[in-house]
Amino acid sequence: MGTTLWFLILLPVGLGAWGFHRYRQQDLKIQTLKQSLLEINQKTQDKEETHRQNQARWEQTEEKLRSFLLLMDTLMNTIPNPIYFKDAEGVYQGCNKVFAKQILGLTRDRIIGKRPMEMPDQIPADLAAAYQREEYKMIDKAGFHTFETQVQCADGQRRDFLFNLAPVVDSQGNLSGSVAVLSDLTDKNHAALNRMQKERLEGVLEIAGAVCHEFNQPLQTISGYTELMAMNLDGHEAHAYIDKLTDQIERMRGITDKLQGVTRYETKDYAGNTKIIDINKASDKQ
Repeated sequence: MGTTLWFLILLPVGLGAWGFHRYRQQDLKIQTLKQSLLEINQKTQDKEETHRQNQARWEQTEEKLRSFLLLMDTLMNTIPNPIYFKDAEGVYQGCNKVFAKQILGLTRDRIIGKRPMEMPDQIPADLAAAYQREEYKMIDKAGFHTFETQVQCADGQRRDFLFNLAPVVDSQGNLSGSVAVLSDLTDKNHAALNRMQKERLEGVLEIAGAVCHEFNQPLQTISGYTELMAMNLDGHEAHAYIDKLTDQIERMRGITDKLQGVTRYETKDYAGNTKIIDINKASDKQ
């Protein structure tokens, strides 16, 4: 057979072999691409599943956080004591309804974001300055701090309150604000004052009773001798002195009568910073 014939015979075979080889290469590439697409699709599905799981966890965390914040808000508003908290700059960041309504007489949205000195009608300047001084003391102590001072309430009356002040720190230990719980001591202080006044009055009554008891006998003796002297010195020039002595004896009797009529504790200034019982005000006998 000639060369041309062999060429014609082998050419289709070679082309077929080359075509099959190219087909195999393309098929391998397609299979590789399919495998890559499958892997990419699987990774995408895995990431989507991870994202769905993360999203579910985030939603659960947000729901827990919302529930916790709702619980804290409910707890704060259930506590009968006024409560507020500020940031490190002294700006109100939250409070309960008792503090908003009974202390400041404002809604919470009108309180949050403001400093005490920005509400002079609700918090007078002298009280705002006093609160700030105590907050500085808390910062210096770097711990729990209590103090007693007055608070102007929504009705315009100033009442005595105990402040329980505590610092709030962040995860790095830096001061991020403070929280305060207030306790109304007005009635307790009034009761303590009344009790102290009663104890003082009891002491005054005991002393007054003892003075009157011990004083009356010598006073009667002096009065008797004075009367005898007045009778014996009738018409004498010294009788005028007897009359003055008699007036002073009557004055002393009036003092003992007032002492016996003491019913309340009243004082007056005497000799500088000293205070003594004001018999005229303390006694029912005038």
